[in-house]
Amino acid sequence: MHRPAARLLLALLLAAGLGAACGGDDGDTDLSTGGDDGSEAEVPDDVVVLEGDEVTVKALDNFFRPENIQVAPGTTVTWTNDGRNEHDVLPAEGDDWGVEVEDFAPGDAYSFTFESPGVYDYYCSIHGTKTAGMVGTVVVAE
Repeated sequence: MHRPAARLLLALLLAAGLGAACGGDDGDTDLSTGGDDGSEAEVPDDVVVLEGDEVTVKALDNFFRPENIQVAPGTTVTWTNDGRNEHDVLPAEGDDWGVEVEDFAPGDAYSFTFESPGVYDYYCSIHGTKTAGMVGTVVVAE
């Protein structure tokens, strides 16, 4: 390869790499999780928009229904344990909200008011992990 062609190829490769590193709008909506570490989470594709000042998510045996919800800031989300098993509701990031298993037996309820916009992933540690199994997301957006 001739030296000018090699320089042109190198320049093109560097430009392509720098463009990718700078990021850009790929169409995905990312909001802050509101967690202590300031990390980011993606909005799930199957979010159910729930309206009202108070909404309910059911903890059933091995899943939440609805699993992924979107609410407005200031909405109180109440999780009800409608299953036959004990559950918990734990944030995947941070520790500002959630309920431990000893306070969420069958028939119990737990409520939290989401004030700040963001994506709040959560899970049941008995029936899942932070990323798989019994998991859910609360998206707080206008």
